[in-house]
Amino acid sequence: MTDVLYFNGRFTNTGERVLGVEDRGFQFGDAIYEVFKFLGRQPIFLLDHFHRMERSLEQLEIRCPWTEEAFEATIRELLDRTAFDDGIVYVQVSRGESLRAHFWPEQAEPTAVAYSRSFKFPDAAKKERGIKVITTRDIRWSSCEIKSVNLLGNAIAKKKAQRAGADEAIFLADDQTVREGASSSFFAVRSGRIVTHPLDEHILPGVVRDRVIGLALAAKIRVDERPLREAELFDLDEAFITSTTQGVMPVTEIDDRVIANSRRGEVTTELQRLFDDLECGGSPPL
Repeated sequence: MTDVLYFNGRFTNTGERVLGVEDRGFQFGDAIYEVFKFLGRQPIFLLDHFHRMERSLEQLEIRCPWTEEAFEATIRELLDRTAFDDGIVYVQVSRGESLRAHFWPEQAEPTAVAYSRSFKFPDAAKKERGIKVITTRDIRWSSCEIKSVNLLGNAIAKKKAQRAGADEAIFLADDQTVREGASSSFFAVRSGRIVTHPLDEHILPGVVRDRVIGLALAAKIRVDERPLREAELFDLDEAFITSTTQGVMPVTEIDDRVIANSRRGEVTTELQRLFDDLECGGSPPL
């Protein structure tokens, strides 16, 4: 099955092979990406994702191929051409195609692609049941705030989790600091207070992470952005992850140890409700 594909200014489908063998995204991982959700063909938090993409591109000195208005128009047309109502859009921008060399040309023309894809989001039962996670050593590079396509460390961690019968892997630094999930942000809850890793070069500034923190603060739930140690993981009242595809998802087991009697906690339940309302029209989704 093919999906609608945008490639450097034109629309085609994913059945067409469009990427050159010397594209730097393919050969060097010299590219960034974004993934956002759409419901009823309406993009969720689109401009949040665009602005994060701009920041990543700026840090890598790659020219952004869109203005804010042009990006929104491109995505609107992509979704108008899409045959299904709900799913995700994957966007990738590389430095472009050039003769293979570590030094990139100063005037490189970026390669921009975007495609829509159907996705099965968690249902109410899974949102209540929650997920199991494992911990694993963080072997990624030291600029995780850039949403780079260099995801080998993440992929290795996710496969390790799958083989352990878990849904996600949580990265631990060498000093046992808890960072984030392989494809999610991680939150701990104790005595009604949320703890999560502060924004720095070790974690991605998650779009859903930021929205959920805002919702928590508006609901008078205290949020401490501070380093969390591995030993603290097993003395929690609740834990949850956030991501574009998972929303707010309870964590009920960490390394085969049960959290809070394997039940979704009150803070997580309230944030799920608030976030689901936000996604479904509680405020402008762009």
